[in-house]
Amino acid sequence: MKSKQVCEASNAMTQDHSDHGPLAGELMDLYVAMLIVTPIAFFLKSLWV
Repeated sequence: MKSKQVCEASNAMTQDHSDHGPLAGELMDLYVAMLIVTPIAFFLKSLWV
């Protein structure tokens, strides 16, 4: 009985994560940060040289 409850809990956890796509959560934050920081870095580098 106890192992069945653990299995149900682990299935619920995996289902929660499977609902999110590759652009959800922290990964989306990383992509947005790259889109903001990369052009700024190139602009600052062009001023330096």
